[in-house]
Amino acid sequence: MRLKKGMKHLDRLYQCELTNFCLIRYQHQLLMMAKNDSEFEPSLTFPGGHVEPDESLTASVVREVKEETSLDVNDPQLCSIVNFVTGPKTREFIFAYATTVSQKMTTQPQVGTKDEGRTFWIDIDQIKPSQLNTVVADVLQDYRSGIVREHDYPLEK
Repeated sequence: MRLKKGMKHLDRLYQCELTNFCLIRYQHQLLMMAKNDSEFEPSLTFPGGHVEPDESLTASVVREVKEETSLDVNDPQLCSIVNFVTGPKTREFIFAYATTVSQKMTTQPQVGTKDEGRTFWIDIDQIKPSQLNTVVADVLQDYRSGIVREHDYPLEK
């Protein structure tokens, strides 16, 4: 798709950072990640990262999971959208996906990629909200309840 010449409404354009993470389930366990480069504390989250300019949202989460865990995930389903207002004309969108795997596998960063943190399987009922930042806790709560929705976080003043 190309923009028309002389396009109106350029004042409606703003910068967006597109990111993702994936809730990967095996039976009653989820794969969690203790990020070592997180901008949020606490940093317990799910595998994921940034969307590259040339890839779809789904392809980006498949790639990020592969890079951070060496797992191949099939058919991840969108389960939540997180909408952060980060400034007057800037936003970050986190696209949260969920998938299940048929067997519990050992995980490790893919060879040749940056090690962004330790991954581990944990029983869903053992995950404490105090271990998670607000965003991850909200998405996990909805996942547990079967709710799919947008989470909106306005700019804090």
